[in-house]
Amino acid sequence: MATCRSVALKVDVDTHDGMRRGVPVLLEVFRRFSVRATFCLAFGPDNAGKALYRVLKDPVFFRKMLRTGAPRLYGWRTILSGTLLPARPTASGFPDLVRQIRAEKHEVIVHGWDHRLWQDHVAAMDESSIRSQFQQAFCAFEQILGVRPRAVAAPGWQATPRSLRVQDKLNLLYASDLRNAEPCFLEAGGHGFRTLQIPTTGPCVEELLAGGIREEKAILDALTAPLEAYSFPVLALHAEVEGGPFRGLLERLIPLLRNRYERFSTLEEEARKRLSDGEPIPRRELVFIRLPGRAGRIASASGPPSLVGSGRAGGGRPV
Repeated sequence: MATCRSVALKVDVDTHDGMRRGVPVLLEVFRRFSVRATFCLAFGPDNAGKALYRVLKDPVFFRKMLRTGAPRLYGWRTILSGTLLPARPTASGFPDLVRQIRAEKHEVIVHGWDHRLWQDHVAAMDESSIRSQFQQAFCAFEQILGVRPRAVAAPGWQATPRSLRVQDKLNLLYASDLRNAEPCFLEAGGHGFRTLQIPTTGPCVEELLAGGIREEKAILDALTAPLEAYSFPVLALHAEVEGGPFRGLLERLIPLLRNRYERFSTLEEEARKRLSDGEPIPRRELVFIRLPGRAGRIASASGPPSLVGSGRAGGGRPV
């Protein structure tokens, strides 16, 4: 039986082929099921092949690539992009398709410029380099859609105090940089950030494959069960995956979610609701966690929350 809560589909588009092949498939599926989603688009060069450098240094990442069946999910052209083969543009190479996403009433936000560079190296990047990544992506977004972006989602859920400081200066409605947390404001090292975070709250298919889960029912159960723990569940999809070999799984996932939740919301809708409904919003510490099926650590939020007043992010004092 459906509940009164909303659920969100957050679609990460990381690669050229994710835009070219995956996004049209997802738009068709969403159209058929009358579903709206939040599309998080990388706008710069598709340097996905540079993940091979990480494979050579990180045996955990190498095992993850083997278990997920990366060639089947992404294709050899993507796996070699930016190394043996030239990098191709992601969303900036498909302006008409970006406009189509918006025309079909989906939300479009920035998922970085060079997705691979950010995911692998943001921890070592200074504020100037981080600012440049944002500026390039924002410029491409504005050239295509004619408006400035109001939200971002960190590639690979990689965020640092430096990236959050730069982000705070962008006058965003919200960011979606975290995993497995409730909507909150972040703080780190005694500094409070004013950009509302709307986290992703469950695993994605690639992580389940890396963890050895292969059977479709088991994948569906593993995707949906963790969502129940959160006030606003956000399920991560990838254009290269659910818009590719796992399209059939998505077509069975959407009815399952529709039976459990009253409606599909965008992240923007939830952010506006949280910032205007008068309820206090927790402030939590930035932490880094490890998740099954995922190499390395990712950004999350933890600790007993204090509460800040709703309204414009950062507008209240911790209490």
